[in-house]
Amino acid sequence: MHKQLFLNRSFFLYLIGQTVSSLGDGFYLVGFMWLAMQLSGGKGIVLGGIFSIFTICEIVFGFIAGPVADRFNKKRILIIVDIIRGLVIAILFVLVKFNAITILHLYVITLIFSAVSPFFHRTEFAIIPQLVEKEMLLKANGFLGGSKKLMQVIAPSLGGILIGFFGVAVCFLLDAISFFVSVLCIIPVVLKSTTERTVINEKKNIFAEIKQGFWILRCSSFLLTLAIYALCINFFAGPLFPLLPLVSERIGFGPSGYGLMMSLISAGLITSSFLIGFVQKFLSTIKMLLAGLIISAIAISILGWAPLSGLIIFAAFILGIAMNLSNLPIITLFQKNIPQDKIGVVSSFVFTFAQVAMPISMILSGYLVDTFSLSTIFLSIGVVVFLSAIVGFALPQFRQPELQIETQFEH
Repeated sequence: MHKQLFLNRSFFLYLIGQTVSSLGDGFYLVGFMWLAMQLSGGKGIVLGGIFSIFTICEIVFGFIAGPVADRFNKKRILIIVDIIRGLVIAILFVLVKFNAITILHLYVITLIFSAVSPFFHRTEFAIIPQLVEKEMLLKANGFLGGSKKLMQVIAPSLGGILIGFFGVAVCFLLDAISFFVSVLCIIPVVLKSTTERTVINEKKNIFAEIKQGFWILRCSSFLLTLAIYALCINFFAGPLFPLLPLVSERIGFGPSGYGLMMSLISAGLITSSFLIGFVQKFLSTIKMLLAGLIISAIAISILGWAPLSGLIIFAAFILGIAMNLSNLPIITLFQKNIPQDKIGVVSSFVFTFAQVAMPISMILSGYLVDTFSLSTIFLSIGVVVFLSAIVGFALPQFRQPELQIETQFEH
C-alpha cells in the first residue's frame, strides 16, 4: 500500500512540495514573532494586533475560500496563492535585510498573507481526492499530515538556532524559497477529472452556501452549543500563543527557547495522534474533548508560573497533547456523522464561528500584558479553561452528540 502511494508521481511531488513549504512556514513563524517582539520592544499589544489581523482574515476569507475552491481550477489556485505568498515573504526579507522594516510593514504583510492563505488550505483539502484513489485517501492524508507535523517539530528549534547565528532575515529568505519550491512541485501534478462534481456545485452560489450553513447551525442545538462553547474558550484562551515569546524571554531562553517550545507543542500533537486511538476505548468523543481541556488548563497554568525552564518546556509538550485530544474528536465526529454533501459548509461555519471572538481577545492580550504579570494572565486562562471543562460535563446538549447530528440531517 505504501509503495503504491509513493509510485503515484503526482502525489509524491505534492508531498515533497508541501513538506518543504511546511519547513519554511516553521522558520517564518519563529522569525516573524521574534521580529515583532524586537520592533515593539516586547509590548504585547503589537503581538496581539498581528494575531488579530490574521484571525480576522481567516474568518472573513474562510467563508469565501471553500466555494471558490469548488468553482475554479484547483491546481491554478494553489500555484497563484503560493506565488503571492512567496513574493510577499521575499519583500519582507529585503526590508529586514536592509533595516527598513517597521511595525506597519508587519501589519500589511500579515494582512496580505492571511487573506490569501485560506484559499490554499480549503483547496488543498479538496484536491487530495483528485491525487489518489479513494481507498488510498486515509494513507495519503496520514503521510501528508505527518510530514507537516514533523516539519513543525524540526523548524521552530532550527529556526531559533538560525536566528542566533545569522539573524532573523534568513528565516524569511528560506520561507520565500520554500513557496517557490512548492510551486515547482505543483506544476507537473496531474489531477483526476471531476466534471460531474463541478456541474453539481455550479448550481449553488457562495451566498446560498453561507445561508445554508447558518440555517443548519441555528437549527441544531448541539452544533450551536458547540460553536458558542468553543467561541467562549477561544476568547479567554486567545492571548496564549501571542504571549509565548514573552514567556521565553522571561526565562532567559531567547528565540531558541521560543522555537523549542513551539517544537515541543508540535511534538505533543504528533504523540497524541498515536495515543488517541487508545484513549477513545475508554472515553466518549465529548469526554475526550473535555479531558483535553482539563489537561490544557494545567499545562497553561504551569507555563505562567513555573520557575524552572525545564518544567515550562515539559508543559509545552503536554499542551500539544491536550490540544489534539480536544480537537481531533470533534473533527472525527463531523466526518463520521455529517453527510458528505454538507460536511464542508457545516464544519466551516461551526469552526469559523468559534473564531469570531479571537481578534478581540488578542487585542485585549496586548493591554493585559502591559498591565498584569505573565504569571497572572496564564494562571487566569488556566482557571477559566478548567472551569469551562467542568461546565461542559453538565451541558445536556453535549449528551449523545452522534444521535443529535443524525437526527438533524434526517429531516
